[in-house]
Formats: sequence, C-alpha cells, structure tokens
Amino acid sequence: MSQTVPRPASRRASGLPRSAIREIMSLAAGKPGVIHLEVGEPDAPTPAHIIEGAFRAAREGWTRYSSNAGLPSLREKVAARVSRRSGRAVPAERIVVTTGAVGGLYSALMSVLDPGDEVLIPDPGWPNYEAIAHLAGARAVRFALSPQRKFLPDMEEIRRLTSERTKAILINTPGNPTGAVFPRELLRSLVEHCRGTGIYLVSDEVYEDIVFEGEHVSAGAFDAADRVFVVSGASKSFAMTGWRLGWLVCPPQLAGVATGLQEPVTSCASTIAQKAAEAALDGGDACVRELAAAFRRRRDMVVEVLGKQGLLPMVPAGAFYAMVDVSRTGQDSLGVCKRLLQSHAVAAVPGITFGPASDRYIRIAFTVADDELRTGLSRLADFLK
Repeated sequence: MSQTVPRPASRRASGLPRSAIREIMSLAAGKPGVIHLEVGEPDAPTPAHIIEGAFRAAREGWTRYSSNAGLPSLREKVAARVSRRSGRAVPAERIVVTTGAVGGLYSALMSVLDPGDEVLIPDPGWPNYEAIAHLAGARAVRFALSPQRKFLPDMEEIRRLTSERTKAILINTPGNPTGAVFPRELLRSLVEHCRGTGIYLVSDEVYEDIVFEGEHVSAGAFDAADRVFVVSGASKSFAMTGWRLGWLVCPPQLAGVATGLQEPVTSCASTIAQKAAEAALDGGDACVRELAAAFRRRRDMVVEVLGKQGLLPMVPAGAFYAMVDVSRTGQDSLGVCKRLLQSHAVAAVPGITFGPASDRYIRIAFTVADDELRTGLSRLADFLK
C-alpha cells in the first residue's frame, strides 16, 4: 500500500518558545556534585498536616471529579483568604481553582485574548508568559524592568505601548526573576490605566507570602473588580509545587468563561490536591512564616557573598530569586551558565530566557540548604573573578 508523507505538526505548537530553564536542568541532570540554583521551588517538604489532609481525603472517598471551577468548600476558603488580604469582599463565585498557578495564568489570558491581540509582558519576566500568549495567537509586547527603577515598570512606557490591539497587561509581584515587590501607588496607577483604556490587568501573585522588604499589595485591593485577574496558589507558600494546585480570582463577568476553559484542558484540578489545599488554608500561617524566614536568611547570605562584589543589580525584596550581573565575562548568559555548570558545577538560569534585555544577567534561586547555598555562591563568585 502506498503511503503519503504525514502532514506537519501544528505551526503554533512547533513554534512554542523553549525555556532555557529546562535546558539547564537537562544539562545538570545526573551530573555529580552539582549545586542546583536553577530550580524555582521550595526545598522544604510539604508540611505534615497538609499531607495528612490528603490521606484523609483519599480515605474518605474524595477521589472523583470536582466541578470545573473546583470544590465549593475550597472556593469558599480561597475567597475568605483573598477577601481578608485585599480588604475587599470577594465572593466564591469569582474563584476558579486551577491546575497550578500556571493554569490560572493560562485561563486568565485565554479568557480575553484573540489571535492578533497584544498583551504587555515584563522583560525580565517568566518565560511562560510569552508561551501562553503564543498559544493564544496573540503578540507579546515587552515592557522594560530596569535595575535603575528597581525592576519596576515605567508607567510612561506602559502608556506608550498600549495600543488599540492591547487586551491585557501582565505583572508579577513579588517578581520572578527579579525579586521586586510592587508598591501600592504603582499598582494603583496600573489599575487606573486599565480602567481608563478598557484593558485587563493580570497579576501573578504566587509569591505573595515571601516578602522581605515592604509589603505585598494585591492588584485586587483596588476598586476595579471587572478589570483585574489575580493569580496565586499553594505551590510556593505551602511548599506544594508538585500538588499542582492554584487559583484564579476573576472579574465577575469572566468567571464563567474561565471556568469553561477548564473542561477541555484539565476538566478540574486534582480533587485530592484540592482537599490538601483546604488543609493548608485551615492550618494557619506558622509553616508559611517559617518558610519565608528561611528564604530571608538565604537572601541575606546572597547579599553577603555577591553584593560586596557588585554583582547584584538589586537586593531582592521578595520571592526567592536574585539576578546576578555577569556582563564582566563578555559572554552571553547561556554561554555563562553552560561554562559555570561545566567548570564549577553550579546550575543557574540564563537571563536571556526571561527576555531579550536580560542577557547580561543570570538568575539564581536560593532554594537549597544554607550550607549548600553558601558553597554554590562561593563557586559562583570564584567563577566570576
């Protein structure tokens, strides 16, 4: 029987930008003695009361589908948490439980983007922002986060980049990879800009509990519920990255749209993970504070080792990352990371993966034990000498 050549793969899927984070992880995998400063997840285990909550849920039969938007009981608990922290009443009807915070980002952007639309994203910014826009057929337009502005956006540039095709602005506070924490007045200006132009603000706040300087202010704290999506989840605050449990606070008129998007992608988040998240939210913030304190201690170690050499463009105010200036090497950031891994057994992430303006930096995550972190920082400092 004659055969024809298979038709090609999807151009949109084939053209998906690849994250250099995964490239470095692949190169480092199996290499002995590597200190892993590339992985953006807490090194602490999930607290015992959360794990027990999951076991209890499984024994009680919580092993079936939930509704697309998530278990009503979890949505109520998330709504109470969001209301308490934002100072504004948020009903459970606005909450959509997602498969990780990235599922919330995907649902938020897919709720408003059409092919040909534009979305403003930060440079530097997490590479999945651009990837989601690409899958939506939209164009990602980058706005600069410069060290001279403490890696905060310039409202004049935001206004200049906003066009008739702009549908949304995506921000991240506390920021990955910069560690920047947005002040209240900047967030107010962003919300007011969205209200004045008819566009949406998508605020990635998954690091909301890890703040060292200042305070975390949610984009949901302002009177603009119909313009703002807030994305968060259990991954970072409760050391639950592998549980894949996030949530999305939606504008009221788009909650149904975001809910409907769950069906063809995941149907619903894992029901057992949802019950584990309930145990997390019911268990108080002691474990969260303990985790944040560990990251503060490690942040201070990063400043102690690298700051005195002028390698930090900014002292991180939140999250658990630091940008390190490697421009003195004269090489691009991917080349630096490959050499660093090969010669000093330290895995870090090239800045270019976060945006074209960030090639002079590499990102390190202070998510390993203190003694291991100090060794890795010393190796990095020695490499950069």
